[in-house]
Amino acid sequence: MGEEINIVVVGNVPPAEVEILRGRLGEVFGYDVSIYARIPMPGECYMERRGQYDAACILDRILRYPGFRVLGIVSGDIAIRDYNFLLGLAASPGRGAIISTFRLRTANSEVYFSRLLKEAMHELGHTFGLRHCNNNCVMRFSNTVFDVDNKPAEFCGECRGKIKEHLR
Repeated sequence: MGEEINIVVVGNVPPAEVEILRGRLGEVFGYDVSIYARIPMPGECYMERRGQYDAACILDRILRYPGFRVLGIVSGDIAIRDYNFLLGLAASPGRGAIISTFRLRTANSEVYFSRLLKEAMHELGHTFGLRHCNNNCVMRFSNTVFDVDNKPAEFCGECRGKIKEHLR
């Protein structure tokens, strides 16, 4: 198996949405991107008191799948201990990341897909060792979906240079 990004769909994310993201990620990173598996939301990761899923627990499940990089696309609301919610989480550097569609959704499909792509790029950027960036860059920290909307769907020159050795 060559270097590829495998997508693991966690929960109920429509196949058409995943397919659009798969194609766009392939264009951005230059790797083959496969929809590797679909799994239910892991009950053992549910934090009943908060009504959310533990992002680190789901990331741990995602890392069990093969691939140069593994991206989990999660339909549920995710969080970790010190945060009210997360849009995504990554092993940094590492080979796995997750993004949640839960807070990215909007009635405007163009805005939704833009958010989805940006968050996927951002979390995969972390897997290549990138940190949050202060430039006009997809690696800028996003605390809200409005922050996501206001950053570009591209890496700045500095971040692109840092991951250039990994990108084809």
